[in-house]
Amino acid sequence: MDFVSHPVPMIAAGLDIACIAAVLFLERKNPASTLAWILVLLFLPFVGFVAYMAFGSGFPVHKKKRFNDKASRDALYDKYLVKYLNIPSIEERRRAATPSPVTRLIHYLDREGNGIYTPGNNAEVFYDGNAMFERMKADMLGARQHIHLLYYIFRNDRLGREILAILEQKAREGVTVRLMYDGLGSLKWFSRMFRPLKEAGGEVLAFSPVVFNLNPHIRLNYRNHRKITIVDGQVGYLGGMNVGDEYLGRSKRLSPWRDTHLRLTGPAAWFIQERFFMDWLQGNRSDPEPAQLVKYFPPPLPAGPGEGLGVQIVSSGPDTQEQTPIKSGFLAMIYNAVEEILIQTPYFTPDDSFLDALRIAAGSGVTVKLMLPDRSNNPLTHQANFAYARQVAEYGVQVFFYRGFLHAKTITCDRHAVSIGSSNMDIRSFSLNFEINAFTHNQAFADNHARQFDLDLANCTRATPAWFHARGPLARGISRVAKLFAPLM
Repeated sequence: MDFVSHPVPMIAAGLDIACIAAVLFLERKNPASTLAWILVLLFLPFVGFVAYMAFGSGFPVHKKKRFNDKASRDALYDKYLVKYLNIPSIEERRRAATPSPVTRLIHYLDREGNGIYTPGNNAEVFYDGNAMFERMKADMLGARQHIHLLYYIFRNDRLGREILAILEQKAREGVTVRLMYDGLGSLKWFSRMFRPLKEAGGEVLAFSPVVFNLNPHIRLNYRNHRKITIVDGQVGYLGGMNVGDEYLGRSKRLSPWRDTHLRLTGPAAWFIQERFFMDWLQGNRSDPEPAQLVKYFPPPLPAGPGEGLGVQIVSSGPDTQEQTPIKSGFLAMIYNAVEEILIQTPYFTPDDSFLDALRIAAGSGVTVKLMLPDRSNNPLTHQANFAYARQVAEYGVQVFFYRGFLHAKTITCDRHAVSIGSSNMDIRSFSLNFEINAFTHNQAFADNHARQFDLDLANCTRATPAWFHARGPLARGISRVAKLFAPLM
């Protein structure tokens, strides 16, 4: 068969070559990711091209313009909000604080992640979806002015329908209801389930809806992985829980399901609300107006006795350009730790900088404990988990596998600093997804969270280097192969 006389192989080869050139000369990927894409494109002709168009970064001129536009809108909105709330400048906040490892972390997140530090917050942490959603539903039923929701996954199941019924009721009562869902995470649910809410007066919007064509603007990457609810601008929720029955432990295959979610009142709720509007304005392409601020950013609920909890709300995503505020915040926590680091994550496929931080911490005498699930909803990533977990176990990190599905995304350092949010400890969350985390600074709060980690240990298996070796050569080989694809996950 004459290769030249058949145009299909030639076209496939040409497309793959174009993508390889884009990966090599136009994108700014790390070497592992670059090599992984080149291998896929070389050994899977045309299939590699389709995968690259769907999941690769793409030709960066479109990406750069798209996310620069969003960053510009976000900066404008943030300017309005900071002026309205009369927040001191970064320099003023820095001069007012006494230097210490804690204040260094606060200043870093302030400057690099736009995580404005607010004292006087109250926090409730939920480790069970049933309790969390009951509390959230009660807050929504009590709403008087507006309810805003943004979720990566919003399922058309029992819990989803219960939440939608409340939103429909409140919309009919005259409460402003806005619901945003990720265009891929909720792809198969959106067609009919939101229609009654729209008919009741609610607004529904997809973030980055998926369109199946080869337009470089439309990709399956860059998903909005955030999970937030804000009621009347005074009560904010964020963490690991989407809207779906599995988060209530109703998935037999993944039970028990362990997750972590945070309810915040106080000035920190302003910045959860701000993040919602930044993403909402990206979706409906309208510009922010200063007149909105009076309505949507009311005075915060009082913290009650004591000074309350210090909180920074930090967001990251493709629109933060070369900065990676949440990952960098994790690294700052790890490098500042002198006693103990506790990490929980369902997906552990970190980059070299994160692995180096754990290696240095463990080698410096800091107790580092990593907790992962022993089952998962993502088989390929789960196999890669084993390979990376074995690697850090060799560094001296204590690795534990939770007997169930651990979906919590938290890190606690020195019983003082805690981060709870939507970001996994993986390359996708660090560089591709839109994420949001709360960084808290309070010893009592950190102590309580560390005690929950200790309770979770009772349902864990300790994984030593010998334990990993005992898994057998086949299992180890599968994990190593899965690890090769980690930069693409």
